Amino acid sequence: MESPAARLERVLIGIALPATFLTALALAEGRIELIGCTGSACASTSQYALALPAIVILSLLGLLILRLAKSKEYGEARLDRWFSREPEPVMRARLEEERFESGDEGLSSRWAQLEKKDLEQRYGEEE
Repeated sequence: MESPAARLERVLIGIALPATFLTALALAEGRIELIGCTGSACASTSQYALALPAIVILSLLGLLILRLAKSKEYGEARLDRWFSREPEPVMRARLEEERFESGDEGLSSRWAQLEKKDLEQRYGEEE
């Protein structure tokens, strides 16, 4: 199974390719005019059509960031907080370890301390 970052790469490629094709079609039909736009010629172009080049640029930027992150250690890349690049067995082992560490041991004592603070604040305000 792939890492979430590898899946994100595939999704970004799947978005960038059709959006690039649609942008090329919009340029060919004159719906988007990037260079040589003057007064009334700009008024006839659709402002919504400019979303396509923006989507292409954002997708390619995301792909570039993900590709450059492959040469870095895990945790040093910008998107590692949101999209893990860890292989599944490593991720699964880390999550299992975190689950065992955060088990309900000491949960009752933490709850009692929270109740104690709440009662102290409540009675402190009444006096």
